[in-house]
Amino acid sequence: MDTRNVKLRTPADTWGLVDPERQRKARQDAIDDGDLIEITRMGRDVGIVYPLAVSARAAQSMVPFPNMPQEIVTENLWDTLHAFRDKADTTTAEEFEFQASLYQNGLVPTITFKATVSPGDDGEPVITIMMPDEDWETIGCGHHNTCDTMLTVDDVASALNFTPGRIREFIREERIPAVKCGGSWRIKRSELERIMNEGF
Repeated sequence: MDTRNVKLRTPADTWGLVDPERQRKARQDAIDDGDLIEITRMGRDVGIVYPLAVSARAAQSMVPFPNMPQEIVTENLWDTLHAFRDKADTTTAEEFEFQASLYQNGLVPTITFKATVSPGDDGEPVITIMMPDEDWETIGCGHHNTCDTMLTVDDVASALNFTPGRIREFIREERIPAVKCGGSWRIKRSELERIMNEGF
């Protein structure tokens, strides 16, 4: 008689079930959902070769006002990246805090950020810049109500039933407040909700 070791399967194995509260969100999912904003291209311009993203909360700290001029937004991103690079040049720690002085409507407060280098979705090293109380492993996991996530043009176009090109026109006409992060426009979720409730 042939006796084989048969592994007993559970319903979770059969159907691919997981507890959503315990499932680690993939980094790309967090980027797609606007919980992380990829700025790898800007990072490469200051000599950072690893993929680089900032959390939506960190981006909101850099750009706290919806109508900040684009040159100030870009300058704040550059200042943050340079402050990160200066600190990274002096440490081998895989996580550290650093500070950047950023222009915000006439004031220049010093803001503390945290940076980590960690495995990405495929095990490659990636860098995440976030607020000190955030954790790179849980960004985007059930925190939509605690921060104003940043949406892509495609997200807003889909929600408002417009083409992405039309949304970009609205941005140029300043009918939709937006900021350019890492080469692409981002719109705060609260702005989308305001437009849906009040119109342009």
